[in-house]
Amino acid sequence: MQQNSLSKQEEKSQRSGKHRKSSYLPLVISVQRLLVLPFLILSLHNGFVFVADSLFLFVIATDFADGYIARKLGVSSKLGARFDAAIDFFFIFCVFLYFVAQGFYSVWLLFLIAVAFVQFLLSNLFSRLVYDPVGKYYGSLLYGAVGLTLLFSGQLVHEVVTAGIIVATVALFLSRLLCLVKT
Repeated sequence: MQQNSLSKQEEKSQRSGKHRKSSYLPLVISVQRLLVLPFLILSLHNGFVFVADSLFLFVIATDFADGYIARKLGVSSKLGARFDAAIDFFFIFCVFLYFVAQGFYSVWLLFLIAVAFVQFLLSNLFSRLVYDPVGKYYGSLLYGAVGLTLLFSGQLVHEVVTAGIIVATVALFLSRLLCLVKT
């Protein structure tokens, strides 16, 4: 009888150990975006457009996969969501930093993206809301802006991307202000 209950405890311990290991999977997937970043920048710098585009598609896939897997495994958390947003910001900021260095965009656009992320962090301190649909769309828009810049060159694309980021940033600030006023 005691041996049977001992094996049940061991089985439970093994399951919880597997669960702990799988709870890190979304984190590992998110961190891969950071690991790919220097290779993407180097590929762009050296004119390996196909490689850069492929790495960017990988980054997009990991951005979708980490949240999906966290929800499927039941390991999503506020900290995980904030960590994912921080990695997204760092990735986007670094790519836009490269774009600014190449003369595609003005440095003030980089500043605007940074202010939007700081606003996200500060508003999360005062609000229980982690999922902000406008914030999610803002991140998607920024990823889209990176994709458009990678795929198409030219002043018109840069102006459209700049205008889109300005409009989306204003919408983001207004959305967060409304969320803070409501809480």
